[in-house]
Amino acid sequence: MSKKKQQNMTIKKPLLYTNFGVSKEKEYLVENLSLLVGSGMGILTAIDAIGQEMRTKKMKYILAILREDIEAGSSISRALEKTKLFPDHIISLVRIGEKTGKLTENLQVIAAQEEKERSFRSKIKSAMMYPVFVLLVTAIVGIGIAWFILPRLAQVFSDLRVELPLVTKALISLGNYLGENGSWVMPLVLLAIASLFYFLFFFKKTKFIGQSVLFRLPGIKNLILQVELARFGFMLGTLLEAGLPVVPALESLYRATVFPAYKKVYGHLRSLVEEGNSFQKCFVLTPKSSRYMPIPIQQLIVAGEKSGKLAETLIKIGKRYEIKTEITTKNLATVLEPILLVIVWLGVVAVAMAVILPIYSLIGGLDTETSTPPPPPPAAETELLPTDPKLEFEIEPVIYQLEILPTGVGFLNVRSGPATSYEIVGQVKPKEIYQYLAINDSWYQIVLNQDKETLQLDTGWVVGSYVKLIEEEKDETE
Repeated sequence: MSKKKQQNMTIKKPLLYTNFGVSKEKEYLVENLSLLVGSGMGILTAIDAIGQEMRTKKMKYILAILREDIEAGSSISRALEKTKLFPDHIISLVRIGEKTGKLTENLQVIAAQEEKERSFRSKIKSAMMYPVFVLLVTAIVGIGIAWFILPRLAQVFSDLRVELPLVTKALISLGNYLGENGSWVMPLVLLAIASLFYFLFFFKKTKFIGQSVLFRLPGIKNLILQVELARFGFMLGTLLEAGLPVVPALESLYRATVFPAYKKVYGHLRSLVEEGNSFQKCFVLTPKSSRYMPIPIQQLIVAGEKSGKLAETLIKIGKRYEIKTEITTKNLATVLEPILLVIVWLGVVAVAMAVILPIYSLIGGLDTETSTPPPPPPAAETELLPTDPKLEFEIEPVIYQLEILPTGVGFLNVRSGPATSYEIVGQVKPKEIYQYLAINDSWYQIVLNQDKETLQLDTGWVVGSYVKLIEEEKDETE
């Protein structure tokens, strides 16, 4: 970028809302800045090299201001703070990196955090995309039928002069109304739906209502819990590992989350830690902390705090729940699919019944006017085929079970995969019986627990040398 161009750009007024439209390029800036500075390149040269790859004028202008401030003697953290491109905890990490000589490492931490944050947001969006898309298509088809087909259908049924059922009368009334006023009613309805969606999920002052609704949905609630625990563990752990104090780290976590319930929990934890309390006491004093942060996670955090490995423990928690979010995201679409199909089916059945019932009434009226009714069909033609007695019972599913054998230490480790290199996710005791789902190279995948709301299975793998398969005996009935 030439100096003349930079001077022309710096004459302009500072941009407002600089985050809008530059989120992807912001991540590109952090990632490449850490690589270039880590390779030994000067900060100004690195900014010039990155600026050549930027496409938006807004980002080019931000880099020009950033370069000008650094060249004038300002620190990188202060120059970044003026651009308002990054939140406070990112600026704090850059400032700590400058003071400790770990700027490259902290920039890498920032790049990883931005990547994780984008991943967490995309998982919630991808989980909501399928149901929103299906409902949107259903609404568009329903509006098209109501606006264009129902008025013509109403005219047909009016000409038939038959007694119409209540469902058909309601459908005809709606069709007549839309036929006369649809040109302004339907745009108004679409505008109302769009406004409701905006105020529930995007408007800052009211989006907490929509977030509260999402947090009460069974499948979505579990996904939000896992995403927030993954964000909590990874962000707080990396901030502490990079040298940020606990209170500013909790403040950063408070600003990063978007759900009001977790904001309240993190804000309460921040205030209690600032008063000098330990995490163990903070969890006791925080109301309903176990609802948003399970007791085992609290115990892990307390143990990590006492052993001096809090940052390492938090990062492990983040990695564990990140894996769980991926599984839940994949399973959520499978769970929602039959529910959405039922909703669409109910709408189709309602329209079909409204159309078919008058036709049956018309056919019945024609039959009564016929002077010579047709003879009844022979009995042999109306008889149904005999039911096969072999099909009059339900086949019980086969349940595969195993028993845990004595191990010498009083328990058997359960791992996340079929090998000893995988993470330990739990322990089982001898003589306990579990169902198993799969076998992989002498390892058995057992069912540890099942969520009653989402029916999601919590599974793990145990080695086959310490299990005994149980063959279920069944009585044969003739």
